[in-house]
Amino acid sequence: MPLRKIPPMRVRRQFYYPLGSSGAEVRLPAIPLIKPGTRLLSGALVIFCLLALYMLGFSDQFEVKTFKVSGVQQLTYSDFEAVLRLEGSQIVEFDPAAAKESLSAAFPELASIDIQVGLPAEVNIKVVERKPLFWWDNGGQGFWLDAEGVILPPRGEVEGLMRIESNITPPLAVVQEKPKENEEKALADSTTAFWGQQVDKQLLNAINDLVFRLSPESDLVYNSIYGLGWQDPRGWEVYIGKNLENFEQKLTVYESIVEHFEKMGIYPQELVSVEFINAPFYK
Repeated sequence: MPLRKIPPMRVRRQFYYPLGSSGAEVRLPAIPLIKPGTRLLSGALVIFCLLALYMLGFSDQFEVKTFKVSGVQQLTYSDFEAVLRLEGSQIVEFDPAAAKESLSAAFPELASIDIQVGLPAEVNIKVVERKPLFWWDNGGQGFWLDAEGVILPPRGEVEGLMRIESNITPPLAVVQEKPKENEEKALADSTTAFWGQQVDKQLLNAINDLVFRLSPESDLVYNSIYGLGWQDPRGWEVYIGKNLENFEQKLTVYESIVEHFEKMGIYPQELVSVEFINAPFYK
């Protein structure tokens, strides 16, 4: 005779409620023991995750109303919002890495950018702005230069900038990879294309040296033909050329020429050039 397997019975908890001191008890309805399986737990977890994603994506609690920006000097909160478009967006949509890249491209004056994100909708942006030291004035189009020679867009007004009068845009540092033809044309046509670029290192060193040596009333000049120079308070311009390797020797030669001018009563009308040490000239 074949054996038939009897399915296990579900155990039910039974509760008894005593009725006073007589010893009588009332049995309450049995409560079944529920043992959730892995499928039920997995389903509950999926539902919970979907609800959490819905809250992150659509709940006002996770909507960015505003954000904090610290360390700014020339830039404003509105400048950052115009680039990031954060207000009214959900925090889950915000990408800090992409935001940092966008800010670096839009504002070359930012030396460092740190973005911290927190829940429910908190964004903190800490920046360090470059400090402009020089004003490169090439006839209407101006550039700011910081201590590292980084070209910055002028924003607002900064007092005490050393003026460099020029008839060309700042000479850039030599890059390892030569830009493509269309990139060269864009750089020549667009003022903004210079933002974030660095000026020639040798030129920057010479500028810093001249600022240390010259009187405060002597403006620097840079000419497309004669190179770097300055405005002598006696009424003429002095040029040391584009090749600045013999910087100290050129300054010594100029001092000797000035002594000769004073002895001979010579007053240049336009300029003195010591670009070529063995063939200086004046106009």
